[in-house]
Amino acid sequence: MELAGIVGKPNVGKSTFFSALTLVPVEIANYPFTTTKPNVGVTYLRIECICKEMGVVDNPRNSKCIDGVRLVPIQVIDCPGIIPDAHAGKGLGLQFLDEIRQASALVVVCDASGGTLIDGTPVDPSTHDPVEDVKIVEHEIDLWIAGLLNRDWPRISRAAEARQLKLREEIARKLSGLGVSEKDIHAVMDNLGFDEAKPTKWGMEELTKLANAVRKATKPMVVAANKSDTDEAEKGIRRLREAGYDVVPVSAEAERSLRLAAEHGLIKYTSGDSDFTVLDESRLNPKQLRGLEMIREKVMKRWGGTGVQQVINKAYLEKLRYIPVFPVEDPDKLTDHEGNVLPDVYLVPEGSTPRDLAYKIHTDLGRNYLYAVDARTGMRLGEDYKLKPRDVISIKAAK
Repeated sequence: MELAGIVGKPNVGKSTFFSALTLVPVEIANYPFTTTKPNVGVTYLRIECICKEMGVVDNPRNSKCIDGVRLVPIQVIDCPGIIPDAHAGKGLGLQFLDEIRQASALVVVCDASGGTLIDGTPVDPSTHDPVEDVKIVEHEIDLWIAGLLNRDWPRISRAAEARQLKLREEIARKLSGLGVSEKDIHAVMDNLGFDEAKPTKWGMEELTKLANAVRKATKPMVVAANKSDTDEAEKGIRRLREAGYDVVPVSAEAERSLRLAAEHGLIKYTSGDSDFTVLDESRLNPKQLRGLEMIREKVMKRWGGTGVQQVINKAYLEKLRYIPVFPVEDPDKLTDHEGNVLPDVYLVPEGSTPRDLAYKIHTDLGRNYLYAVDARTGMRLGEDYKLKPRDVISIKAAK
């Protein structure tokens, strides 16, 4: 299962955002370092299911289908807040950084209203620039990655100059725990243009530039501009966009309230909807009705939704460029061997082939792969066929 890391400075609503995504109960309070250890849960990527297009009633196994909306599970981790010098162990910094090693994407939650200082202390709205919330996260991660290299750099650089090891290969090995591959390092180093013949001349400046490029290449980032229901948030969101960040206006509290109301059967709402429907007003008191109407006016109408689901979709479909593919065993009935209709959906990187899909499903299926069939057309697919979003694929393997 893919992993998204929820990061940010203290007291910006990370735990509320996490709870809105997962409905896992967590401690939420208006003071720094409420989260002292990582919270882990499961949320969902929202895509359009193909059941209606194919004219079938599906019964998924590894995902959910609600009224033609397929929800694909994604693991998320809510990390303790990060403050200046977190890379050196200040606050809960090292714990925060260690928890995001295997995250495929980062969601940086910031206070778009500008109502919390860099250490998480609450202040009047518009007092603080939310751009600084994002910069501190970027800076601390870069220094942490650079530090991982710097600890062993004298040995690495001397051995590379003596041609006792390959520099790029060794850098990739040192950062492999972050999910960094040798291919990633080749792409990064080709663009940096460093003098690789003299790595002993590299200092922390060069290592930090390298770390910055590695982070950008391997940990794509989406900014969740939280507290977007406040009047001051529009200014903060504009500042974040002007700074070049990929920003989604978010109201984590509104999403959490809507999902809880839906769980209790009070409203009809699926995460990512642009509105909700009250199912029975008699079950809600006047205060609850006013709260729902406020969410509709200040969040749904203003931004087209709470933004929480959009953050996950943007991270995986746009930043990571994953595509959803539906594997089936029987291409005519669209079933698996147990008769489940459209049982699974898998997320694969853009450019993947049917053989890649086979390996993702099971190693043995990849090893014994023979060919694949497009269930829509019944045509056999070539070895170099690139999977497309919402493909329905039947894989044939040797017994």
